[in-house]
Amino acid sequence: MPTFQQEIHSPRRGHDDTYSFVFEHNELTISTHSRQAVCTWRENRDPAWSGEPLEQMLANENICPPEDFSGHMSHLWQAWRRGELQDSEAEAELQALVTWLNAITRAKPRTDFWRRYF
Repeated sequence: MPTFQQEIHSPRRGHDDTYSFVFEHNELTISTHSRQAVCTWRENRDPAWSGEPLEQMLANENICPPEDFSGHMSHLWQAWRRGELQDSEAEAELQALVTWLNAITRAKPRTDFWRRYF
């Protein structure tokens, strides 16, 4: 059960927060502070998310993830689950996804007008 730590920039807090990504055979758990999103495997069906929606967790920190970010996370986890990615490869791909998320977050407009919006 690999656990990966990633730093995700939080405009709300003005610094990076540590997120934990726990890859297990039947579920993926993403957590930070007291917030948690869980993606659970369901045979012959799409995985199901429970806990706090991932996009809501990020929005709480004023992070605007790309559309279907939870789908991207699920895709990565399922590739690992199927054995298409070794642990180190999954971690590298997770880092690529987080780098993209942080680039989007850091590129948000910073004028007074837009700060009131997000």
